[in-house]
Amino acid sequence: QTNFYTWAPLAAAEGWLVLEANYRGSTGYGDQFLNEIFGQLLSRPGKDILAGVDSLVSDGIADPTRLNIGGYSFGGFLTN
Repeated sequence: QTNFYTWAPLAAAEGWLVLEANYRGSTGYGDQFLNEIFGQLLSRPGKDILAGVDSLVSDGIADPTRLNIGGYSFGGFLTN
């Protein structure tokens, strides 16, 4: 069965590096973490995702000329 969670392990199995960021506002990490995005709905989660990408690039793990982004639901909205 295919769902929106299956693409990451499939991509990793094919040799892709996959970053699944738990950006501020994600559920499951308590109310404070969830409420961190109030008043900054796009900027805080976006900064969290970019910080993860920047870390992978600066550590030499990811090639900055070969990046791709995808998401589902709010994560998909953030890709714009």
